[in-house]
Parts: sequence; structure tokens; C-alpha cells
Amino acid sequence: MDPGPDDPVTRLRELLEEWNSVRASGGSCASGGRSYPFTDCGRIQAAIERLGLDFPSHPEILLANAVIAFETHQPEKAQSYLDALLELDPMQPGVAVLRGRIAIQQGNLPFARRLLEEHVQLAPDSSELREALASVHYLLGDLTRARRELEIAERLGAPRWRVAYHRGLLEEADGKPEAAIDYYRRALEGNPGWDRARARLRGLESERGL
Repeated sequence: MDPGPDDPVTRLRELLEEWNSVRASGGSCASGGRSYPFTDCGRIQAAIERLGLDFPSHPEILLANAVIAFETHQPEKAQSYLDALLELDPMQPGVAVLRGRIAIQQGNLPFARRLLEEHVQLAPDSSELREALASVHYLLGDLTRARRELEIAERLGAPRWRVAYHRGLLEEADGKPEAAIDYYRRALEGNPGWDRARARLRGLESERGL
């Protein structure tokens, strides 16, 4: 029996289970189209969006819509949902981080920095926010501030392998390839399947004949 209109969470979780089952089966809804086996990604997304229209102030539904819009390369739509979430409750570090990622992708680094700095003031103990802010400082060329935020993020519990990767990027940008190689190796020790770290490492090692 289908959940009634007063049970939006159950309906949302059913739809998300169907969406996530695509990943488990090796498929993808990233393009927003059909994915084997027999999953109409557009239908699922439309159903979740209808829930958003019926329950426009429901945080879990807004977040689901934002994440799916982001995954399906619809940044403006994702941005709208995230802004609505932050208006409802600014104390959501993960939401601010995703909003910052969209701003970075759009090339709006000053906005991303301002947004993340504001949310660091609200949640200074969020390693997610500190990592994201470090990334923005790196992209802006401020390596000193990027290192500072990474140090704080690590002390707050950010995964060491991910911090090592970011430090590798900073050392590479600072013209220190040997140090970068060491950090990329540490990142791969902690997460052997991380393709981005492996690609950076192979590139630097190849350049240096290693």
C-alpha cells in the first residue's frame, strides 16, 4: 500500500532506496535519464520534486532534492534547494559545504569563501567546513590560510588520508614536488582506491623519472 500524503518521509525513503539501488547495481542516474536495469531516473527525480512542492519546508525532502539535482548536474536547481535549507536552519555544515562546492564549480570563489567563513563562525568545530574553506583558499592562491584550515580540520577529525591529499596539492602548488609525492603516497596508504591521488602521484613520479 502506498504511504498517504501525511507520510512524506516514508515515501521519500522508498524513492531514495530505488535511486540508490541504481548505484548498487553498477548503474547511474547522473545523466537524469534511464539506467539499467529498468530504472527510470527521471521518474524518481520528478516524484521527489513533487514531494518538495507538497512539503516545501521539510528539511529531509529539501536535502534529497538538492543532492539529486547536484548529482544530475543541475547546479541552479540544487542551489535553490540549498538556499532554502540554509534559510530554514543556518546551522547545517554539510549543506553549506555543498553550497560552497557549487559556487566553486561556477567559478564564484569570493562567494564560496564568504559563505564558508560565515558558517565556520557558526560551527567552528566542523571539519567539513574547515576542509572546504582550505580548498577555497588553495584555489585563490592563499596557501598559508589553506594550510592553517587543514591543520584545524585534521585536529577536528578529518580523515588523515584526505588531509594528506590536500597537503600534496599545496606542496605541489608551492613548487615542492618531493613533499607532494610523499603526501600523495600517504593518501593512498589510507585510501588505496583513490584515483585522484593516484593520478597526481603517477604524474609527479613520471616527471621525476621515478
